[in-house]
Amino acid sequence: MKEIFDLSPNTDLWSSKSVSTIDTQILFSFNEKCEMALEILNGLKSPSVVDSSNLKTSFPQNYDGEIFTQLTEILKTGNFHTEYQPILSLETGKIYAYEALARFRIKGKNISPEFVFNELHQDPDLFFEFEKELKRFQILNRPQGKNLFLNLDPHVCKNRSQAAEWRKLLSKKKDIVCEIIENTDSTLIENTRYCLDVLRRENVPIALDDIGGDQNLFCFNFLEYSKFIKFDKCWLRLFKTKPSYKNIALGFLDFAKESNILCILEGIETSEDFLMAAELGFPLVQGYLFRSRNVLV
Repeated sequence: MKEIFDLSPNTDLWSSKSVSTIDTQILFSFNEKCEMALEILNGLKSPSVVDSSNLKTSFPQNYDGEIFTQLTEILKTGNFHTEYQPILSLETGKIYAYEALARFRIKGKNISPEFVFNELHQDPDLFFEFEKELKRFQILNRPQGKNLFLNLDPHVCKNRSQAAEWRKLLSKKKDIVCEIIENTDSTLIENTRYCLDVLRRENVPIALDDIGGDQNLFCFNFLEYSKFIKFDKCWLRLFKTKPSYKNIALGFLDFAKESNILCILEGIETSEDFLMAAELGFPLVQGYLFRSRNVLV
């Protein structure tokens, strides 16, 4: 990562021209944001809590239903694992929040969360109970002093009895944000709206996840529920291959500022990604580049 720290704030990193229409009263100048980005990157040199970059996951070829036995045992024993990934502020240079991401180790192997949640969808009752206890674990073991983003699938908050359980768990937690996610492509708008209504009635801040992603279910009406918008990592590719997509992002950022919504750009993996986020004026960023600040429990 040496090249990151040797960058000058005036280095021209893009072949395309920078957007010149940014309102400087709303966004920091490029140089100021670049300097903040470099300051954050320099801070990554300090010793990390956990570096989980070597934790490889696999997709089991055939568990023949045994996965449910293993997951039921995890639920029974409470042997959950979570990786807390930092969300960094480009305005303060500090960690703004952590996102709690479930991790699974079964029979000595790290199993892909995507595989596990796809399997859990086959058993709605187990899925609900598993998610409820997993979230309880994630709240209990969270890094202290920061906001906590919890992923919530609308499939586990789709009726009154489930909603009552989430109210008991979340209603008095003032520094928790519920990030509405879709583990499968079967999520219905009606289910999502029901879940959002439950959370809003309890004054739980809401984040919309993966905006712009290929499998994202997005409805503009959902913005009225949201305090955060998380931009999918695909935007970084679009910014590089077709720079005019920056105009869409800038429009979102302008709307979000006027609506008191914070935008988070996900998928920051390189110094170039980070400085692109700085140029466009994203207030918050998240990604593999900051893995040295991850906390694994």
